[in-house]
Amino acid sequence: MNIYLSLVLQFLLISSSVLILFKFRKTLGLAPLYLFLGAIQYLQSLIGSRVSITDIDNIIIYPGSVIVFSSILFAVLLIYIKEGARSARTLILGMIISNFLLLALYSFSYDPALTTQAKSDLESPSFFVLNYKYFSIGKVLLLLDFIWMVIIYQFLISKVKKWPIYIVLFVSLSVVLIFDSILFNLIFNYGANDFNALLLGQIFGKSISALILSFVLYAYLKFIDSDSYNATFIANQDRDVFSILQYKKRYLDLKTEKHQSEKKLTTQLETSLNNISDGFIALDSNWCYTYVNKKAAGLLGKSKEDLIGNHIWTVFPEGKEQSFYKVYNEAFETQKTIYFEDYSEPLDKWFENRIYPSEEGLTIYFTDITEIKKADADNQMLRSLIETSDEFIGLATLEGKPLYLNTNGRKLVGLNTDLETVDSIIDFFPAVYKDRIINEHLPHVFKHNRWSGEVHLQNFETGDLIPIEKSGLLIRDPETNTPIALGIVAKDITERKEAEEQLKNSELLFRRLSANAPVAIFQSDKDGKCNYVNEEWLKYSGQTYDEALGYGWSNAIHPEDKNMVLEQWQKSIVSNERLLQDFRLLHKNGDVRWISAKAVGVFDSNKEVTSYIGILNDITDRKTVEAQILKSEKYLENIINNIADPVFVKDEQSHILLVNDAFCKLLNISKKDILGKTLAENVSLIEQEEFLKIDKQVIATGIANVNEETMTFNNNESRIISTKKTRFVDSGGAIFLIGVIRDITERKKAEIELENYKNNLEKLVETRTAELEKEKVKAQSADLMKSAFLATMSHELRTPMNSIIGFTGILIKELAGPLNEEQKRQLSMVKNSGEHLLSLINDILDISRIEAGKLKVTYYPFDYLTSLEKTIEFLQPQASAKGLILRTEIAEMDITLVSDERRVEQIFLNLLSNAIKFSNTGTIRVKVEVVDDFVITQVIDEGIGVQKKDLVRLFMPFVQLEVGLNRNHEGTGLGLAICKNLIEKLGGTLQVSSELGVGSNFTFRLPIKHSDKIID
Repeated sequence: MNIYLSLVLQFLLISSSVLILFKFRKTLGLAPLYLFLGAIQYLQSLIGSRVSITDIDNIIIYPGSVIVFSSILFAVLLIYIKEGARSARTLILGMIISNFLLLALYSFSYDPALTTQAKSDLESPSFFVLNYKYFSIGKVLLLLDFIWMVIIYQFLISKVKKWPIYIVLFVSLSVVLIFDSILFNLIFNYGANDFNALLLGQIFGKSISALILSFVLYAYLKFIDSDSYNATFIANQDRDVFSILQYKKRYLDLKTEKHQSEKKLTTQLETSLNNISDGFIALDSNWCYTYVNKKAAGLLGKSKEDLIGNHIWTVFPEGKEQSFYKVYNEAFETQKTIYFEDYSEPLDKWFENRIYPSEEGLTIYFTDITEIKKADADNQMLRSLIETSDEFIGLATLEGKPLYLNTNGRKLVGLNTDLETVDSIIDFFPAVYKDRIINEHLPHVFKHNRWSGEVHLQNFETGDLIPIEKSGLLIRDPETNTPIALGIVAKDITERKEAEEQLKNSELLFRRLSANAPVAIFQSDKDGKCNYVNEEWLKYSGQTYDEALGYGWSNAIHPEDKNMVLEQWQKSIVSNERLLQDFRLLHKNGDVRWISAKAVGVFDSNKEVTSYIGILNDITDRKTVEAQILKSEKYLENIINNIADPVFVKDEQSHILLVNDAFCKLLNISKKDILGKTLAENVSLIEQEEFLKIDKQVIATGIANVNEETMTFNNNESRIISTKKTRFVDSGGAIFLIGVIRDITERKKAEIELENYKNNLEKLVETRTAELEKEKVKAQSADLMKSAFLATMSHELRTPMNSIIGFTGILIKELAGPLNEEQKRQLSMVKNSGEHLLSLINDILDISRIEAGKLKVTYYPFDYLTSLEKTIEFLQPQASAKGLILRTEIAEMDITLVSDERRVEQIFLNLLSNAIKFSNTGTIRVKVEVVDDFVITQVIDEGIGVQKKDLVRLFMPFVQLEVGLNRNHEGTGLGLAICKNLIEKLGGTLQVSSELGVGSNFTFRLPIKHSDKIID
């Protein structure tokens, strides 16, 4: 087992050493490999038959010889495959030389005394004694094996291309090794007794070696040296089968080929030089022309024959006075290449010159740049324009190498060095953009000639990112339309981006604030597509958030209003005007809501509309009131048209706003010819001033005026009229003049007739006056007696009633002893009746004082809302007992009123008690607001309501709308009469609006301050 392990290790040591030395051939060179292979081959010559193995069939194998010899052929094949025939020949020659050097070294150092007697003709007498016959023939066989193996390999790889490379390697090695075994044994062992055993042993051993080494060589080429594996394999296919033997022939062929190539190249070079667009001349060291191409001859205005062989300054003597003479001499003396531009006055041309000196003379390329120079002025102006531009402007080659960048561009990216330090335009962009620039932007530019969009540049100094709006351009030759360069024009949009970010943040803040706003808010893009609605909108429409986006919001518009709203919305978008419109929304549950919509545009820094923001207010209540007002206006129009006297209404400028039919009939003019006019347009200014004098006086002072005058009409009939003019101020502060005209012609005639009877009636009048005076005294006396009686009776009745109420309360509290439920119930009835009777007595006393004009009020400041709150708290149990809700809506949180607090609370109590009494379900609302130094209070119930015909009877004392014994509500009918008189006493007014079955609204106004106040 040890001998086989030793053989495996020997295989691995030699093959790995060969591969390692070959792998590092670029560092160490091939010499170490040559020496190593020569040494092991020399060793194989020495120990070839020292160690042998005999198997059961008496087959003799010399493993050392087999391994070493096979490894040498393995190395030669590797060198040939990877380095070519020349290196393989060098390897063979190196091995032979190294063998002979070792042989010479051995010969000088050999001592016969150290050897022993030889045992046979084929063996050396000692381990270090060389068999020269074996050595010499072995070298010849080795050389033949090398040649034979390379020829077989090249034949297989070139002619039989379908074989796998491993099979090619194995066949090449195995055939040569078997051939060597047969030839070697025929030479050295033929006729010996063990010839067959030796022959079979070598064939078997070398076949195994070929199998193993072919595998090792294949693995190395395929996996270790894989980068050049395919290229080597293809290159080997193109070699000649006998390339290993054709070195000299190949050298001669190459020499001939080189000469032909040089001749051909010279012809091609001359042809090329004659066809280039530049002038090309060559001067020898004596300043004589040696070559002139066609372009140079044309530019110099001479033929080639006139120039070649002649001295340059003889042909162009004037050149010695120009810069050309100096520069040419400088280039020749310094042997440095010089580029320069100059003007040739004799030729009237500008030339760009490139001078390449050598020891033999000068080679000069020159180009006519006259046209370029003429265009320089224009180009300089264009360059100045580009340099002063605020934008980033640059040029680059088609490969992306920067050529030019204007001043602002350099400043923008912090580039303080030359453009040569920048390898590519990609370096101007941050790393994350580079793949996008390479794979998207540049291909798009080459395909479509342009790419535009927003990207970022990166500052070379700070590394900051700079947002830009970029246009990448493909610049083409105007004549050939061939791409010649890349251009970029970019604009710094940092300020715009910051503004957009601020806008974005403000929009976020806007959405947060608007989310809980009490009005509906929406936002749309510039085309009207909705991109945001708040919660209030969703409540108005019943839509979900997603349903409202886009144009989905329009589905919430009432079908009858939808076309009108959308048409107005589109007009607003086109004209950039704000939208102000009222329309209806139809909720999913069927509710209809009137909406007042207002939308305005949002503009960017360029004053371009970017979006719209709109607010929607619920004006359903207002629309309801307007409908009622419109209805009331129709009623009013019917009323005034049924008034027999002419009626008119004017504004502050005395323009007529309203007239009734009687007015038109009086003047015999239609309404359309009257409205908007003053009826003084056709008279002089002096007459106009006199005509309108009374109007201005009434409007200015507020004092009513009654004026009588005679008017002559179209039929020349004269009539005497009386005109009463009064001022009216509405809740909004607008001033109007209301006038009523009465025809008093007949009355005046009667007065004239009565004047005739005046003297006769004076006595009768005096008599009747005396009688009336007596009746007046009697009436006053009766009134005083009534008032005294009421005051006395009220006192006499209130005293026992207070006692009854007080003692009844004590009994109910069981202070005098326990009571059963029936007793409590009956005593409660007594107490309630007593309180009702006492309230009646108080009302009677108040109304009597009011009628007698003896009701006194005291003015002092107090908290109006606190008084209201105390009254509501007092009446809350009564409201709760009937299932009613008392709710306040206060517009001002601090109201100090200068008035009589007790009388104000009495007003609250009467109005709220009245609302509770006549309401069975719903809510009683109390609204308070301050308008023009008046506090306005509304008590609104959802009770039984009052018919309009009965409204005038509400404030009459002792009058109730329900009569008879079957009345549903108690009362004396004094409460509202007392309220009205108290409010007027305090300087205010009381108004009522009601609808039967819907409810009533009592509104009273009280001045916040009073001129006759008494401050306690």
